[in-house]
Amino acid sequence: MYILEPEFQKCIIEEETWKKDSIIITRAIGWKFGKIIIDANTENEVVNKLKDRDVWDRICVSDEFEIIDKKLQDSFQDDLSFPDDLPENEANRLNKLFSKKGESVFEEEGYEIQDTKLFFEANIEIKKTDSNTL
Repeated sequence: MYILEPEFQKCIIEEETWKKDSIIITRAIGWKFGKIIIDANTENEVVNKLKDRDVWDRICVSDEFEIIDKKLQDSFQDDLSFPDDLPENEANRLNKLFSKKGESVFEEEGYEIQDTKLFFEANIEIKKTDSNTL
């Protein structure tokens, strides 16, 4: 097992996908600090998987590794993205409700969480560990 942690602050994005009928809302939460424990056999295996970056130089660690434990701290950003075909007044209504009630508003409005992805940006420190908790 290995601990992965971005070298710099504000390099972790957690992306939730919420769905109701054909409407998909994406919530992106930025974290200042965080680390995860992953299941991997060798450091070389980890290094090779960390090379596969998207166009924003991010790695989706939740797609590449089995996450055993995670610790995310100090959210600095919480943004919602709505589909282009969602009427502006509905997007504004949901945004206002979200500002007041948080993510529980999605469930109250009939949305279900479909997926959560965890992205790390920039350089990532790799440390071997025998512990499965942070």
